[in-house]
Formats: sequence, C-alpha cells, structure tokens
Amino acid sequence: MVVLTAIIKAADGKGDDVERELKKLAPKVLKDPGAIAYNVHRALDNPNTFLIYEQYENQDAFKFHGQTEHFKAYRQATRGMIIGQPEIVFYNKVA
Repeated sequence: MVVLTAIIKAADGKGDDVERELKKLAPKVLKDPGAIAYNVHRALDNPNTFLIYEQYENQDAFKFHGQTEHFKAYRQATRGMIIGQPEIVFYNKVA
C-alpha cells in the first residue's frame, strides 16, 4: 500500500478556486484503478493551505494517478494558483 500526504499552498485570494478544482478532482481520482482514499482538507488557521491524504494499492496505482487526464486537467486549471511545489511525504502503515 502507498500512503502519502500532499500539502498545497494557494496564492493569496486563490484558496476558493483551488478548493473548487480539488473538489472536482477528488471523485475522479477515486475511480482510478488502485485508488483507495483521496481526502482533501483545508486548514482552519490558513485558508490557503490544503492537506490531501491519499492511499493507493501499490506504487503502480500511484504512478497511474499522476498520468491521468483528470490530474493533468487539474494541474492546468490551477496553474498560477499554487505557490511552489506540493510538500509530499510518503508513509508506511504501522497499525
């Protein structure tokens, strides 16, 4: 199983736009082969910060996610709305 978090920071004034695009993306990701969870959260103390919790059956499923047309469309739609690169951390499930 592949488990990861991604922290995304929206540019000032773009948080609502990024949220809208992530809400469109999430149900599509969950239909991808091997996708188990794709949960999007928005920080209470900073509405420009998003945490995405993702689970995939294996590394191939995670790689597939990055190649899908809906993920590419999300990246295109949020171009100029995201500051820097997402902070991605991979985890091993221990319990």
